[in-house]
Amino acid sequence: MPTLIIKSPGRAPERVAVDQLRMTIGRSARNDVCLRDPFASRVHAEIRREGNIYFLRDLNSANGTYRNGLRIAEAVPLDDGDVICIGETELVFHEADDTQTSTLSIADGRALPEATINISSVDRTTSGLLEAIEEARQRAGVSVAPSYQVAQRSELLALISKVGVTLLASATLDETLQQIASLVFDAVPAERCIIMLRSDETGELNVRVAATRAARETVGEFRVSRSVIEEVIGHGRSVLTSDAEHDPRFAHTTTVRGIRSVLAVPLGVGDRIFGMIYADSPLTEVRFTEDHLKILTTLASVAAIRVENARLAEERIKRERLERELQLAREIQQRFQPAAPPRIAGYELEGISFPCYEIGGDYYDFILRPDGKLIFTLGDVSGKGTSAALLMSSLHAAVHAHAFSPDSAVEKVREINRYLATNIPTNRFVTLFYAELDPTIGEIEYLNAGHNPPLVVRASGEVERIEATCLPLGIFEEAPFAGGSNRLDAGDVMVIYSDGISEACDEQGREFGIESLTEVVVANRHLSVSALRDQIEGALSRFTHGAPATDDVTLVIIKRREAQTD
Repeated sequence: MPTLIIKSPGRAPERVAVDQLRMTIGRSARNDVCLRDPFASRVHAEIRREGNIYFLRDLNSANGTYRNGLRIAEAVPLDDGDVICIGETELVFHEADDTQTSTLSIADGRALPEATINISSVDRTTSGLLEAIEEARQRAGVSVAPSYQVAQRSELLALISKVGVTLLASATLDETLQQIASLVFDAVPAERCIIMLRSDETGELNVRVAATRAARETVGEFRVSRSVIEEVIGHGRSVLTSDAEHDPRFAHTTTVRGIRSVLAVPLGVGDRIFGMIYADSPLTEVRFTEDHLKILTTLASVAAIRVENARLAEERIKRERLERELQLAREIQQRFQPAAPPRIAGYELEGISFPCYEIGGDYYDFILRPDGKLIFTLGDVSGKGTSAALLMSSLHAAVHAHAFSPDSAVEKVREINRYLATNIPTNRFVTLFYAELDPTIGEIEYLNAGHNPPLVVRASGEVERIEATCLPLGIFEEAPFAGGSNRLDAGDVMVIYSDGISEACDEQGREFGIESLTEVVVANRHLSVSALRDQIEGALSRFTHGAPATDDVTLVIIKRREAQTD
């Protein structure tokens, strides 16, 4: 995976993985790579992958983007070792990341060295395991006389070795738990074994293995006394009874009828208990003793390490799979966005989108028709996250399917609505601003389907808002639709935005609002569209004071250039 080595004056170098189809770079914290450089624009440049080649493109920054000392005007390919200069910051591009890590990442953000959960070398860790076992016994309330410890040391070492060697062959958590159940039957005269683990997601205690000595596999339905569960899981104490039916601790439960002897010990690492091993027998000739409890406690103490290892491995695999799926979804979504706005004589175009999560529900587009007209859109799907992104892809497909039709804008959006109304859930909808620009005369034919009112700021400073002309899409299949028209003259600018801008809140919950956006656009209407984009983003960031975004932030800006004079 390619990486960027970021070198800033007075700071230690940083390494950033280039792990997305499209990565924006700039001074704003909304970028994928945020530079603390006063000479960088808020949205300065981007790196985009096309096939196996990575391209660097300047996003019309104020001070320019340099590759190997030369200012770039177009998208240029990046080679291994290329130096990108943005302001006072150097970013060195490397095609492959050769760094390695020897730690295992776990869910709560800590790093656990693999050596601390490796039990393949029993001889080297015997004393440590025995100390851990004794601590577990003391926590479980099992008393062990010193003479017994000395006499049983060789047997404990043999058990530790057997458990360690047996469990090392287990690959998955389920396989590990099945092996533990088998070891329980080898170690104590139990007829049934149940292993329960607490779910990290729900906190509920679930039966993961329920086996009998004869079957040695998961069978039937087992019931365990709630009193036993509370004693072991709730208080971290072991349970031993040789006559469960007459034990006063179980006087108010019916779950142990027919059971004579019961053993139960906690499964945990350190002070954290995440499960238990339960064993019982209905046979009158079988009576569990203190020795059996000590053996099961020893087995559980060693097995817990392997169980925790397997749990962490499964969590890591699940997390990595989810990350890969999200990465693929984000890459697909980024491909829906224009690589760069088209060039139209006499006009400046800009579009940018920052999702508040890995993937978003905002959609913007520029589509240049063969007749010279420009379609530009901005849509917002209700909801957030993966479901919104899936609906956004449907909107993208529908717009492109009708973009080259000779029908009017109203007719095209009517057909898009029919498609969405029959294919998206009834509790979802889409707001959309759809427009077609005739560049020769500046005429705009548009339709606003429940979207935030775009702003048209004249060169004189006069402001117009393009209010909704119809309902959002996807609600009614045969809803009425109406459009309107507008015109851009020299110096006029149109700003279309998502509610991630107008409804952005500061730390006190106050909204940025359309009025604040209007003030920024009016005050900076004379600037280029890229500079205006940065002014809007900067005002938004200052207002929110770094408060986390609650919605996607998307902007589309169209400006007709001032007439050139000699």
